[in-house]
Amino acid sequence: MAHDVIMPALGMAQETGLILAWRKSPGDAVKAGDVLMEVETDKAAMEVEAQADGFLSEVRAEEGAEVPVGEVIAVISDSADDVKAAPSKQEASQKEESKPEAPPAPKAEPAPQAVQQATPQAAQMAPSEQPADGKVLASPKAKRLAAERGLDLSRLAKAGHPQPYRVADLEVLSAMPAAGAASAVDRLLVRASVEADAFDAFCGWLAAESKVETDITAGMVLASFAARSLRAVTGAADVVVRVAAPRKQPRTYQDPDLAGLTRMEASETEPEPDLIVYDLTATRLTHAELAAAHVPTLTVARDGVRLVVSLAASPDRLDDAALIACLDAFAGRLEEPLRQLL
Repeated sequence: MAHDVIMPALGMAQETGLILAWRKSPGDAVKAGDVLMEVETDKAAMEVEAQADGFLSEVRAEEGAEVPVGEVIAVISDSADDVKAAPSKQEASQKEESKPEAPPAPKAEPAPQAVQQATPQAAQMAPSEQPADGKVLASPKAKRLAAERGLDLSRLAKAGHPQPYRVADLEVLSAMPAAGAASAVDRLLVRASVEADAFDAFCGWLAAESKVETDITAGMVLASFAARSLRAVTGAADVVVRVAAPRKQPRTYQDPDLAGLTRMEASETEPEPDLIVYDLTATRLTHAELAAAHVPTLTVARDGVRLVVSLAASPDRLDDAALIACLDAFAGRLEEPLRQLL
């Protein structure tokens, strides 16, 4: 006996959902209540649970696919013998090309029961794989927030950033210089370089103590160090730091330096940040010089055994002295993480 897993309606006006990540793979045993996947809607990212016991026998939509509400995206079978391999990107592309154009699906009510074949789109695409027709692929939430902020997603496509775009990519878009603007007229930029050993060891220890994923732990440490450094030079009572990394959901922290590294929790809302930290340590980039956005931007990249950090801000947000003092304090904490605990 097979149980269809459909793209759920997590909101009254939701038409599609973007599959952020599969928590289970074909062949895995599942129980009712187990988290199968993470889905992003126009409102938030949600975890979708299995509704039946069995084995995940088929996955019909890849990570990165935007699927209409009500379509079948996976199958749970009673027997492990029914397991089918997940569709490859090439198979998904061929299936999409061979499928006749269908009329728009009607809006679904919550908990829909429709059973149709999913239409997976390509997952994160390299610049050479961008749609030839100029279409920009983005999650519903990213499209909505881009419209609200007056941001043009096509600028990311023209710059070669891989699609589909998610909320985290809006931070990159916000930091891009305005079209036709001078490259560095209205910004200040400073850069520093420190050994990475102490920071890496500190994050590894904290991940083991808190039992939190290492990449999330690193983001928490960066947020805490950045908040403490900014607070020291501005005297601000409240500091909101947003940590963004390519292909990951941004996480926003309210006063992370005051909460304590083992008790930090990301905000469920999206307050306007006082500082944006771009964590590029898992990329091939060795440094980044982003045009100053509406808030100061701090980038952290890896160059061999060293961390390269840079801080950019408009003069009306941080003057020369404050910019230098803030980055120097931040770099010092990366080099000697235990300073943060003093």
